[in-house]
This record gives sequence, structure tokens and C-alpha cells, in this order.
Amino acid sequence: MQPAGHQVTWDEFRVAFRAHYLPPSLIELKQREFRALRQGDMSVLEYVEAFIRLSQYSPGDVNTDPRRATRLLDGFDPTLLTHLGRGYDGFTRW
Repeated sequence: MQPAGHQVTWDEFRVAFRAHYLPPSLIELKQREFRALRQGDMSVLEYVEAFIRLSQYSPGDVNTDPRRATRLLDGFDPTLLTHLGRGYDGFTRW
């Protein structure tokens, strides 16, 4: 229980919500799914959407822009990577 007048931060809410509603086994399953994610037959948009959706379960893997970018690029179809440069100013500037 929080003291009267305490404003719950988003991070506090997120941690409490996950602890109550998401069992650790589900988190681990989603982390493995994220770490194994590859574009495969998905379109670029589908892959990026899956990446964003699953990355929330493995925040330590994407906690900096370079780590997030590397993880995203590593999952792309290798034939597509030959057409992409690896230089970027930040994750949001692609």
C-alpha cells in the first residue's frame, strides 16, 4: 500500500501489473520468442511490428539505441540486409 497522496509512476504500475497478471513462465516464453524472431516470410512492416510487440518482454536486450538497432537488423532477411546501410543517427531516425 502506498502512502496517501503518492502518485504511481508508469514504471511502478507496469511492474505491479506484470507481477500480478503475467506469470514468469509467460515472460520467459515471450523473451525466447523475441530473441529467436527473424523476418522469414513476414513483410518488413510485419517484422517490425512483431519486434516492437515482443521487445517489451525483453527490455534488457533493447535498452539502448545501438542494441535495439542491432537486434532489429540481425532479424532481417539476409538478402534485404545487402540493400541496407548500418549507419544511423538513432533508432527513431531510420
